[in-house]
Amino acid sequence: MLSKILKFSDKSYPSLLKEILDPPKELFVKGELLPNEFYFSVVGPRKPSSYGIEAAKYFARDLAEAGFTLVSGLALGIDTVVHQQALACGKRTIAVLGSGLNIVSPSTNERLAKQIETQGALISELPLDYPPLPENFPRRNRIISGLSYGVLVIEASERSGTLITARLALEQSREVFAVPGEIFSVNSQGTNKLIQQGAKLVSSVGDILEEFSHLLELQKGILNRNINQDLGEMEKKIVRLLSEPKLIEEILQQAEVGSEELSSCLTILELKSIVKRRLDGKYQLNKS
Repeated sequence: MLSKILKFSDKSYPSLLKEILDPPKELFVKGELLPNEFYFSVVGPRKPSSYGIEAAKYFARDLAEAGFTLVSGLALGIDTVVHQQALACGKRTIAVLGSGLNIVSPSTNERLAKQIETQGALISELPLDYPPLPENFPRRNRIISGLSYGVLVIEASERSGTLITARLALEQSREVFAVPGEIFSVNSQGTNKLIQQGAKLVSSVGDILEEFSHLLELQKGILNRNINQDLGEMEKKIVRLLSEPKLIEEILQQAEVGSEELSSCLTILELKSIVKRRLDGKYQLNKS
């Protein structure tokens, strides 16, 4: 997928990111940043414990199902788990890279990056071929937190880079949440200290949602309002094809349209609550 440049002055530039002290003057984007999305970041270490992995799966799944678009950094460990869980739920996710978009780091996540492009977006403020240098990542973290209404820290040692994201979130007046951990675990020292310093301790997604109930009600109103909007010709064609549930490969074959255009069209129909994706991967008309 070709990249696009999103300038600060563009209407589609994320509104929350505009509010931080030093927002990027432009963003390189592969995929789509949609209006009226509510971004929420979930971050953690590259070498999480089994407890951290399970916590990331649990929170990422339920946050995505609740209506948040999950943001993370495409690194190994917790970031990877967060993106994978959002995609597995058929939901959108945003990966903020510490390199140019033509260089996926780690390279083992290249396939995951391609999936995110079609079900969310890859973004970076760095030129397309800029390498993933160590100094890139603290600045990258300000974008992760700046995009989002809140940040959840899954695990962090006392010197973890994850704590940089939490600190930046506080400086940006974002809500910070932390999953408590075992007092003897190195990976819990940072998160437990965050809780001591005022981050909200969370043991379930409900602990987070109660802080954002107004946003989710607003989102529900936006989606319901869009149901009765006039559909474009391609959207009407997709709706006709979904007289019975179909896999995206079936729709692609019958619609005689490019995969990127179809993916974008299905996303719009999902946002309008006209179409939904089932657990088996098939798309169907939303009759609820």
